[in-house]
Formats: sequence, C-alpha cells, structure tokens
Amino acid sequence: MHNAIKWVILPLAVLLLSACTPVINRKLSPPENTQWVNIEITNPSPYTQPFPLEVRYISNKCQKKRISGFDGSVISEPSYGAVHVPMQQNGDIWSGKVAITGGGICKWTLSAITFGIEYIDATHMGKDLVLGTAVGATFAFEHSAVRNGVFEHLSNSDVTLSPIYYPVIKTNKLIRQNDSLHLFGKDDFIKKRMLNLSQTVNIKFNPVLDESKIVRMVAPEKHIVGEFYKIIYPDGTVVSDGSIHPDIRKMGE
Repeated sequence: MHNAIKWVILPLAVLLLSACTPVINRKLSPPENTQWVNIEITNPSPYTQPFPLEVRYISNKCQKKRISGFDGSVISEPSYGAVHVPMQQNGDIWSGKVAITGGGICKWTLSAITFGIEYIDATHMGKDLVLGTAVGATFAFEHSAVRNGVFEHLSNSDVTLSPIYYPVIKTNKLIRQNDSLHLFGKDDFIKKRMLNLSQTVNIKFNPVLDESKIVRMVAPEKHIVGEFYKIIYPDGTVVSDGSIHPDIRKMGE
C-alpha cells in the first residue's frame, strides 16, 4: 500500500509544481549597447548550403523549477530559449548576426551558437541518395554550454576556421533502403569557447569540400555479434573494427 500511495502523490506534486511555475517569457529585446556575434560562411559548393544559425540563450532571472528524482525536493534552474536565425546570401557568402545580450523581461544572454553546412543536392554523387547529417562548429559563450564536450578556449574575438570535409556514403539496409550522403571531417563539429565578450565577435567559417575522395560505409545486413560497419577508404583500404566514423588520417591529411 505504501508504494501505491507514493506513485499517486508524485504525479500530483508534478501537477502542483507546473501550476505554480510561471510561463517563461522568451521574447528577446537586445539593448542598444549590446555586442554582436557576426558570422560569415563561405559556401564551398553549389551542392551544399549553410543552415540557419541555431542559437541558444540562457536566463538566470526567469528560472524553471523541477522536482528532484532523488528526494522529491524542488530545484530551480536557469531557463533556456532557442531560436533559428536565417542567414543572408550574397553570392557564395552567407552572413548572420546574433546579439550577445538578448535582453527582454528575462534578461537573456547568449549561451551558444551552432552553424555549418549541409548537402542540399546529392544527384551528382549517385541515384536516389538520401541527404544526411551536417557539419560545422559550436561556439559556447557561457560555462554551462561546455558541459557536453571538450571546447578549446579562445580569447581572440576574431576567429577564422577553414576545416576540410569529405563526403561519405552510407549503406544501412536495416535503417533505410536507399544509401545516404553525409559530410565528415577531423571534427564534424568544431567546439570553441569564447572568453572575451566585451567586444564584437567576428567568426569566419571557410570550409573546404573535397569530393575527389569519397568514403563508403556499409553496415551488416543482419544484427550479428562481431559484425561491424565496413569502412572503405579512397585508396581501397577496408576497415571493420567497430568504428562508426571514418578516420581522417586515412584521407591523406
């Protein structure tokens, strides 16, 4: 009987908490004196395109509340708000800007920005290819944004990145009938932590796409213990050791 009562009370506590928690106002209103992050991306191919900036803000003023799964206590945490910022095209150059101080009632401040490129057309690489994952970079602007991953700290407010990416065609009949086309590099998403936010930040992303070297990954057609992806490199080398990401060192870098 004790366990039954506990399971009834916990959802009720969640309902009461939800009723008492105010709706978070996620409207942004950058002040006139805010600093900006200017992002410029050079699109490396007519078959790729930068995706909209994925921006996350944090508010320590408008906190959200949740119940701890350990002891049922109420925990207050910062709130987050996400927004997609479309980029403006001028030939091969795409640009966008993001306010470091988002302002608004909740005094939003910039937490992180993710940007990059993705394939938008795969017809030149093969018939009926499904478009796959993107590549790019994530820039963190406050400490909680670096919890998931290793970020390089930067004090310079002007940053230029020129990573090299390659296409990889994946065959996995257990997931989909058609092959899929992806991009990969040394780091699919470069991670940087900006330390100096007292001035405008300028980020230039000039990726290079080398389609002369194509990697193929073929998954087993059945779930069999000890059977892994076969990764086939441009020089004909085949690796099947449990890796699920191509080794950039085998691309001649």
